[in-house]
Amino acid sequence: MGTNGLVRFIVVVIVLFLFISVGEYLLFRPSTTTPPSAADINAIYQVVGEFGARLRNVPNDTLLDLEDLAAKKGIGVHTVNGVKLFRLNDGTDLEMTKSSDGSDDVVDKYNEVISLKTALQWQLGLPITGEAVSSADEDSGKPLPTIQAVDSYLRRLITDRLYQAFVQDPSTIPGRPAEGPWPDRIQIDSVKKLSSTSYTVVGKVKLMTSAQTATGGVAGQSPIILTLMLNKVDGNWLIDAVTQSSLPMMP
Repeated sequence: MGTNGLVRFIVVVIVLFLFISVGEYLLFRPSTTTPPSAADINAIYQVVGEFGARLRNVPNDTLLDLEDLAAKKGIGVHTVNGVKLFRLNDGTDLEMTKSSDGSDDVVDKYNEVISLKTALQWQLGLPITGEAVSSADEDSGKPLPTIQAVDSYLRRLITDRLYQAFVQDPSTIPGRPAEGPWPDRIQIDSVKKLSSTSYTVVGKVKLMTSAQTATGGVAGQSPIILTLMLNKVDGNWLIDAVTQSSLPMMP
């Protein structure tokens, strides 16, 4: 073997040695991530399960839902000769006005200005968000206003950050609508570990009606997917964020 051939042979041997060494390192190096803990997974399932079961007790009183329900009962906003009026259950029309932020208000029978949402809740016989709730009301089984219901049913399952988000915008709470099927539970589709103190859970909200309550089964599922972020806080898993997204359209 000539000098050039010997040099090429040595170079090939060195390259093969380096290739094998790098491959062994990548194959056998210690993992920088640990697998999900069975205890953490069980705790997360329990928290999400309890959260899903309690959603039925939290009213989803968005303005759009209330307006739709009121329209079916022949009450709410209507226009006469270009003027917007608010019709009561007894057929009486109340004057409407605008608040400083441009939203609709209603002038009630006592000449007090109330928000359209409050007027709708009042006429629909629903609890008014923000009103005081007595212990007698809670004991009577009457539905609680949204934020009070969050305090009673969801508070211990969520972080302070998510609680404040719910308080600032109750429409983000996937709670019980004013009419129709209500959330019964969350079917978990996937659980992903992000770190030792953070997981994401993706699931669908299963719905229930009084008919299904009596006969069994479910009334279908909500047309949204819930993505929940859970963080470990002082040793307890709490829901830190809830994102709602539409289910993909079927082909």
